[in-house]
Amino acid sequence: MSYLRVISLLSLVLITTSIALKAQPVKPADHGLKEFTLKDAKLGLIRFYVDTINIKKKQPFFIEVNGSGGLPLCIFIKGKGFGSIYNTLNEQLKAVIQKDFHYIILGKPGTPFCDTIKTNEDAKHFDAHQLIANYKYSAGYTRQLSLNWRVAATKKVITYLIKQGYWDGTKIAAYGYSEGGQVVPSLAVADKRITHVIAVVGSGLNQFYDGIMAWRVKAAKGKVTQQQAQDSIDVELKRIKDIYANPGSTHLQYGGHTYKRWASFGLNPPFEKLRMLNIPIYMIVATADESSPIYGLDYVQLDFIRLGKKNLTYEPCVGCDHYLNKPDADKTSQQDYNSKILKWLSK
Repeated sequence: MSYLRVISLLSLVLITTSIALKAQPVKPADHGLKEFTLKDAKLGLIRFYVDTINIKKKQPFFIEVNGSGGLPLCIFIKGKGFGSIYNTLNEQLKAVIQKDFHYIILGKPGTPFCDTIKTNEDAKHFDAHQLIANYKYSAGYTRQLSLNWRVAATKKVITYLIKQGYWDGTKIAAYGYSEGGQVVPSLAVADKRITHVIAVVGSGLNQFYDGIMAWRVKAAKGKVTQQQAQDSIDVELKRIKDIYANPGSTHLQYGGHTYKRWASFGLNPPFEKLRMLNIPIYMIVATADESSPIYGLDYVQLDFIRLGKKNLTYEPCVGCDHYLNKPDADKTSQQDYNSKILKWLSK
């Protein structure tokens, strides 16, 4: 994920628009999930969700680490005479995975499963994009969210579920999308119980590099002068130095996130973690991705070739954007990749 806050309804799924406001699916059970909570002195309240299809059976684990931002997994927009549900939960992925694995997803710190956004507009005039973009993240999210929180919380969830007898002792696959794609390499290094890593449109190099390279590309295309690009990069580097000098600050923010969040990811470039792993790794990247530019991800493949490592499957989605969509295609490529992920895990 590039280091500017990006919120897009392309990553949300409209479930229903209805006059019957009492019938909205706003609870985990409405989405085929069971909610669990764990309390930790340092991490606070950890909310996580497990699909209910085969919840009484022992199965392998498939843990989704989702993208950036403090949005709930479910958002209910309530207006004049209507209600709309939007999901940041990947329902398509869950549907494919839950037959063979326990599908598990964590909520963000300080964030409920579902939250309500109210508007005075009616169904014809409300702007869902704007309403969701203006959603204020919780104080708990702002205070807690970091790479370290996501790794530590996920480890505790795995431990709990194993102790409660949900695991069959075989596979534990860690799937990360966007920001989650940066988390799962660190998670797998920190937790040796992880057997497979799937990183989708994450990052390869230090994510601050994306912004620097973006200015170089603009200059190369003639959109700005070389001097304008250099001046902008100098400004960015000054801010980056300030972030590293204040790595624990939750009051200072940049691009919609705290310094604490930025520093935690900036100190752990994904390629450095990935090359430490000897378990199977599946990376899906998008060649037209502006949020997670491919040039930083291509470096991972280059580094694995240099090291002679054979455990990386690297698959570019040619012409695809950050959501694995092709602008001129009739359907998303996401469904195809969900099937590919399941097939890869079955090997």
